[in-house]
Amino acid sequence: MAERFEEFFPYPEFKPMQLGVMDFVFETVSEEKIGLIEAYCGFGKTISTLAPVFEAGKKVLLLSPSHIARNAGVGEALRINGEKGKKLKIADLRGKQLMCCKFPPEKFSHELCNSSKRFKKDCEFYNKSFLNGSREPSKTAKKIIQIVNKTVCENPGNYFENQDFSKEPEFFQRVQELCKENELCPYEIMKELVRDADVVILDYFWCFTGIFHILKQIIDPKEFVLLVDEADLLVTRLYDHFHVQLSLVGMQRLITQANRILDEYAALEENGEEIERELNDIDAEFLNEFADYTEEILKVFKTETPIAPQKIIDYYVKGFKSRSKAAGLRGTIEFEGIVDRLEEIVNTIEGANEGTRAGAKPHDFLKHLETIKDSVVYLTFIASERNAIMVKPFEINSIILSNGLSPKETLKQFHSSVLFSATIGDESLFIEEFGLDAAETSLFKIESMPHQSLLVLIDTELDTTFKKRTQNTPKYVQKVNAMLNLNPSLLVSCCNQFEADQMAERVPALENVGDSENLSPEKSYVLNIRTKHARSTNKASEVANCLVVGLPLPDYSDFYFKQRKKYLEKKYGREHAGKILNMKAIDTAVQLTGRITRDLNSAKAIVLADKRYERDFFLGRFYFDNLPAYLKPFTKIVRNTQQLENELEKFWNVRRVLER
Repeated sequence: MAERFEEFFPYPEFKPMQLGVMDFVFETVSEEKIGLIEAYCGFGKTISTLAPVFEAGKKVLLLSPSHIARNAGVGEALRINGEKGKKLKIADLRGKQLMCCKFPPEKFSHELCNSSKRFKKDCEFYNKSFLNGSREPSKTAKKIIQIVNKTVCENPGNYFENQDFSKEPEFFQRVQELCKENELCPYEIMKELVRDADVVILDYFWCFTGIFHILKQIIDPKEFVLLVDEADLLVTRLYDHFHVQLSLVGMQRLITQANRILDEYAALEENGEEIERELNDIDAEFLNEFADYTEEILKVFKTETPIAPQKIIDYYVKGFKSRSKAAGLRGTIEFEGIVDRLEEIVNTIEGANEGTRAGAKPHDFLKHLETIKDSVVYLTFIASERNAIMVKPFEINSIILSNGLSPKETLKQFHSSVLFSATIGDESLFIEEFGLDAAETSLFKIESMPHQSLLVLIDTELDTTFKKRTQNTPKYVQKVNAMLNLNPSLLVSCCNQFEADQMAERVPALENVGDSENLSPEKSYVLNIRTKHARSTNKASEVANCLVVGLPLPDYSDFYFKQRKKYLEKKYGREHAGKILNMKAIDTAVQLTGRITRDLNSAKAIVLADKRYERDFFLGRFYFDNLPAYLKPFTKIVRNTQQLENELEKFWNVRRVLER
């Protein structure tokens, strides 16, 4: 029923199927379940999830990986306030580096921030944010927080250019400017705004890493519904970024942090101040000794070879015992003692300031090794550059993240959770890979898209397998030239830099760009989508044509990939393992397509140029079957460049006639 959600819906009418999604979200929240939504770019997924959550009487925690998606969440909440007279409070907390007023981004570091706040106490922005070194907001800070909340609730249009709600909101920028004008720390003020906010917008890492405990000190997760934007990317982030490693660079940073604290102690003592040292020279020596053993491990063990975690643990213990014996010290230090000593030193370095990170956390790394030493789900190895000891999971469905929880348990910390994206693909694979319970997980997929003028062609003449990459490049060039002859507004998206460079060299009309910021609809470009993820094409929505050269498959030569493949094939069999390993390829292609076609009234032609989109020699129709149902009605198969040219010519001729 439309009436149920109109109270929190700031638009004059609902798009097709929006009410269906809202009913689905409302039911998911009411039953405290986990929901998955697949809907095309431009559907209005953000408002379709926000409105039913508010109708259910819950707050929203929106996790988003990009500033564009963050602004979408902020904008919808402000529009609800402006158009419906609500008083939803908002907080958009981003990284310290982006929000810092004292240090420019290129010079910012967490140790500099911590030193400035805790020891030098010369950060005027931080000092003026709190009372006398406490965590109680200052009078000025409280005033600014009150001003922001009042503006959000009573004059939300002030956060849009010319009070125009159709524009992109400037909430984050305005709050940052207001803090800077009053010499307050934007990060700390925004964190204070989180405490009472009805809509909190954060990056994934706030929930899926070790700082989740900080968030739980600020809010009660059970009061919130967790909304996860671009859910398919979350799975990728868990694999690519949330693994555990111990690097020489990180240890050197940690040692630098310790030395800086010791230098600051010395400076204070030279000025006649009496201080109680929390860190001593012997602590710095211990860190240096641990770093020495780490460097030895990186030299002694073979690179890109599986290593038993116990061997690394034993190396550290043997090293400390040998040095203690050589120094004539009584007793020896065991593994637990090494871990405890490192943890004590790191905690001292991080200090009492929330959110300040040590350059490395070797104690956590050792604890992780001890935890997973008998597990076959993890791969421990030395990186090829010999700069880090790596621990990566083969699967994330049952692993314990650095927040102390599994991915599923993390979602369960909230009242309920809804994950949404333009592409979920095979939902059974998604549920399996994330470790969800199928019986407790609901699914809603949009099966049609009201696009007024869209053509998606799958060109099956060629493929971009490694053996055929060079010989097929001239034929792909022919396809590019055929498309340019029909319409010069073109983005060619290649799956590796070699192909992008070859294309730019052979087609002078193409500009080789590193990203897709503000691409002109009057020009032609080539882009390596492995350098910039398909999601970076938001600014390319003005381009009329897009040719995706090849299928963006994972790097089969990567050591970790090969080991993961071996593990998954042994556990699930070759075919099922192949689906798990390659499912992100179609996700990337769909995300790219969605970014180009999000304007449902603008004519677009998309060409997926690789025969594997229709049928793969190993996985059959897996990639085609996992194209979202909403794209299928616009999709045609062409077998060669001539057929491609004929279909495109027919499509654009019809468009030109309609525009007259």
